[in-house]
Amino acid sequence: MRLRAAHLIGREAEVTELGESLRALNRSRGGTAFLVGEGGIGKSRLVAELIGSALAAGVRVLKGRSSTIGPMVPLRPLTEALMPLSRGGVTPDEASLGPYRPVLGRLIPGWSTGAPDQGSTVVLAEAVLRVLAFAGRDSGCLLVLEDLHDADTETLAVVEYLVDNLEQQPLMLVATLRSEPGEALSLAESAGRRHSAAVLRLAPLDADEVGRMIASCLDTEPALMPAEVLGQMWEDSAGIPFLVEELLQGAVAGGALVREGAAWRVVGDLRRNMPRALLEGAIHRIDQLGPQGRTLLSAAAVLGRRFPLSVLQSMTGADDRTLLSHLHASVAARLVAADEPAPDWYAFQHPLTAEALLAQLTPTARVALSQQAADAIETLNPGLPGDWCPLAATLRADAGDLVRAGRLFTEAGHRALADGSVG
Repeated sequence: MRLRAAHLIGREAEVTELGESLRALNRSRGGTAFLVGEGGIGKSRLVAELIGSALAAGVRVLKGRSSTIGPMVPLRPLTEALMPLSRGGVTPDEASLGPYRPVLGRLIPGWSTGAPDQGSTVVLAEAVLRVLAFAGRDSGCLLVLEDLHDADTETLAVVEYLVDNLEQQPLMLVATLRSEPGEALSLAESAGRRHSAAVLRLAPLDADEVGRMIASCLDTEPALMPAEVLGQMWEDSAGIPFLVEELLQGAVAGGALVREGAAWRVVGDLRRNMPRALLEGAIHRIDQLGPQGRTLLSAAAVLGRRFPLSVLQSMTGADDRTLLSHLHASVAARLVAADEPAPDWYAFQHPLTAEALLAQLTPTARVALSQQAADAIETLNPGLPGDWCPLAATLRADAGDLVRAGRLFTEAGHRALADGSVG
């Protein structure tokens, strides 16, 4: 049985704003909302909530999705969204479309008149607008376009036209897209600056919201959840709802988390049965950086979730240009981010990214990288002040140098005692 939160958690403000826009359709006031966020942040779940409200209110819902599977199909999400009208026998009359009818044959073959269309994207966009207005003439129409970041240029041109011309129509357009730079994000941000659309950026859940989500998934109260579960899930998911559900599913399916009456108890390693799909998804994004980018991030992962650029450069021997080029690409891909306020430090956005990189290393490669990291830290930080000493000790242990690791752990312990950190 799949674990899923019974209620939408942490999106109350977005639900309220979208609900107000939906109710405005009764006054023939249309609008657009772009839901922006990284993969797994909950865009589709929020859309599902909106669709449920729309259907309950009698609003017609049309839905299409862009895809990168197979060859690029121009205008795919719009065709997919309008196909149900054709299948349901809804054919706009001549009064609604007029001279715009021929161009619709590009989207729905059954609507073709046989006459040549004018080939203009603007004409096509106006035709789509008129079809949507016809479809929503009685109680409004909600058009949902998912994964707009994968859409072709012509689809984006039609969307841009719709955004600027929905205000006086009983039409609501909601599009989901990733937060990575691209044409779709530029379109959304531009519309937001013109006040033609609302741009809702979905942030990760905070620790309290993750706790509520876990309790909802497990059909219990937050107070009955072991603190260990909340701590581990919060750390590993970084507040991404999809990861919370997948990690929780792995822990329950693997027998590490079991139910005892109304409460739950940890009886094993919560991370032992980590879903392979999560690691594979992270690896896919990393592979897009190329071999050099992957090598640099693998070296960074050996240092932990946080890593200093100076140590990384010393480990890999990369020159400034190469290091910064791959670093910027990793930031753009939302794999890593600056770890403020320390200017030299960066961090993986999700612990699972580092886990995925480490899982792909052979034991020999990990030993070699751990040794290089320890050497670099000792060279760049003479005397190993502060947290450098325990980090170097851990890396020496990972490299198999147990004698030097033992000495460093002992030194770190003595310092902790002297500082009053222990006992």
